[in-house]
Amino acid sequence: MRRLEMDDHTADYWVRQIRIGATVAAVVTAIGGVRVTMAWAQNARWWLLLVALAVVAQLALVRAPWGRWIRSERFRSRLLLWWYAEMPILVLFGVADPHGAMLYLTAGVLLLITAAALWSPRTVVTLGVLTGIGYLILLPIKANTGPGATLVLGAMFACVVALTGINAQSRRRLDARRRAAEQRAETLLAASADAVLAIGRDGTLQYVSPSVRQLLGYRVAELSGRRLNEILPGDRLLELNDFMAAMLALPVGGSQRTETRLRHADGSWVYVDVMGTNWIHDPDLRAVVVSLRDISARRELEEQLSRQAFTDSLTGMPNRARFRERLGDAVTAGADADAPVTVLLLDLDDFKLVNDNLGHSAGDELLTTIAERVRAQVRPDDVLARLGGDEFAILLHDLDPADASPLAERLLAAVREPIRLASRDITCSLSIGIASTVSSGERVGAEQLLGNADLAMYAAKRAGRNAYAIFDPTMTMSVLEEAQQRADLEHALEHDEFRVLYQPVVDMNTQRVTAVEALVRWQHPRDGLLGPYHFIAHAEANGLIVPLGRWVLRQACSQLARWRAESPAAAGLKVNVNLSARQFQYAGLVDDVAAALADAGLDPASLTLEITESMLMADITTAKETLHALRRLGVRLAIDDFGTGYSSLSYLKQLPVDVIKIDKTFVDEVHIDEDDVALVDAVAGLGQALKMQTVAEGIESSEQWDTLRRIGIDHGQGYLFGRPVSAGDIADLLEQPESVKHL
Repeated sequence: MRRLEMDDHTADYWVRQIRIGATVAAVVTAIGGVRVTMAWAQNARWWLLLVALAVVAQLALVRAPWGRWIRSERFRSRLLLWWYAEMPILVLFGVADPHGAMLYLTAGVLLLITAAALWSPRTVVTLGVLTGIGYLILLPIKANTGPGATLVLGAMFACVVALTGINAQSRRRLDARRRAAEQRAETLLAASADAVLAIGRDGTLQYVSPSVRQLLGYRVAELSGRRLNEILPGDRLLELNDFMAAMLALPVGGSQRTETRLRHADGSWVYVDVMGTNWIHDPDLRAVVVSLRDISARRELEEQLSRQAFTDSLTGMPNRARFRERLGDAVTAGADADAPVTVLLLDLDDFKLVNDNLGHSAGDELLTTIAERVRAQVRPDDVLARLGGDEFAILLHDLDPADASPLAERLLAAVREPIRLASRDITCSLSIGIASTVSSGERVGAEQLLGNADLAMYAAKRAGRNAYAIFDPTMTMSVLEEAQQRADLEHALEHDEFRVLYQPVVDMNTQRVTAVEALVRWQHPRDGLLGPYHFIAHAEANGLIVPLGRWVLRQACSQLARWRAESPAAAGLKVNVNLSARQFQYAGLVDDVAAALADAGLDPASLTLEITESMLMADITTAKETLHALRRLGVRLAIDDFGTGYSSLSYLKQLPVDVIKIDKTFVDEVHIDEDDVALVDAVAGLGQALKMQTVAEGIESSEQWDTLRRIGIDHGQGYLFGRPVSAGDIADLLEQPESVKHL
């Protein structure tokens, strides 16, 4: 069976009992010396020298380092010889002294009592038997007792031996119970994830539970008996002193909880929950008892949740919540120091088109690339955040708005560099708004500062994008007007305030109506019927042009279906619908067209979609893909306002276009300007060469009509043949084609 190592409590007990025994032995030996002096013969007093040496030796043993020696089991087994050696000395003294029997009895009882305090019952009884034998030998010799008296005295001594043996057994049982209780407590502490420390008033670790190995990686022996200021690094001593001072100020049994971090044996940090209780004034403990619990996992989870709450998951930048927090702190500090705080608000222009056309994964890749480019332009102390979507913000603590302009220019240049996405180069631009806490001489708060930067950013967008603007108080009114325009447009869409008018497209030779162009108007409840120049640009800027264009498309298709159902004259009629730039770039355009045709029950060839040159050339690769997708539906395609853009003949040949519409600027003076005649004639020849139909727009006089007809233009459109009119007027025109000139 494995022997347990002697614990501190047992060792202290042994040391105390040995020193008591050594003291008693020294006193008894000294009494023996007094006895030699008083009762022994003159020639026997040389014993005094031996007695004196024994007294000195025993007193010296009182101060011996028993705490170190006694922990050795081998030493303890040899220590028993001390007690056995005392017995023959007592017998010799008893024989030599006239009253040796009485002295022997007293000394023997003391010997048994000291033995019972340390040794096992068997050892005590063995010593008692041997001592009793010596006593029985001395009685007849020194006390002149008869057999009966010797037997009685021997029996009484046997009772003393039995009593000391019983006491030894009781002590052993109590020690066993104590050790078992301590072992249970130690086992529980070792099994617990919490480490328990007992810290003395001077910072000495009086007790360390075994679980400290699991928590901090140290063995108990490495920590026990050491002072905390020897273990903790110097930068933690102030915290330790504050903790101990707070603990000592508590009443007995008072507790206090805190959290800190401790260095693991491997050099890593461990976050711990510290629960301290003041038992300094408790006589059994005299220590501050500290429980340490590992909360590293909890702290990591809290930090992770904090990162998720305040960090943008895509770019790793601070998010809107963190930026608002940092902005509030900066504005408060700037107000105290009378220093300006500047915010740059960055918005990526037309980012939605990237998501719609290339997918969200490409959009995410674009955002991370833009984020890295922006990060490379700002200082380490500046706060760069992603507020959400395609919007970023920069917080500058010590920069005036005027000085922020060079930074804005660098940002614009950095973002304009082409980015490779989905096997194509994408060029992006930013709109940047700049605002400072000092606006018009008055300091503003954090929320207003962010709002001002937002107003400036929208001003940059209205100015054409790919630009920056510095906040000016006059921007507030224009933004309010724009917000009102958007609200009015949304209201108009929801309440069917828009109207579709139709302008005839006629055969240049016969003036027969072959198609109609759908043109949207706004029946404003206050301002009356408004033309496209009053609202199309706002709808384009506000992003409402896509739903508006979808509505016009569906209205035009359903109206053509009704005309065909109501009049045989409309059997060959076609309808032309204009596409805006945003609508053409919209990823769901093909689906919208297919749905409108299907719902109206029209054959795709009845619909002609008109696209301007500038829309095509903005991104020719994407335009070709979109046009081919529309052509696969079966719809006809027309280039509107031809001649005003910068089309290349090589590109024009590659595009699946059916119709070329000549812009009104070349028609206005075609009957009097030879240059216009030459240009229109070239377009007519181009159309014939590419097997495309030609349509002249804006014909207002018979002279223009005659000239264009001689040139060979296929179709015409303009006030000469009819203004934009309602669907009912078109129905009348189809029934009475001779009335075309009167529309």
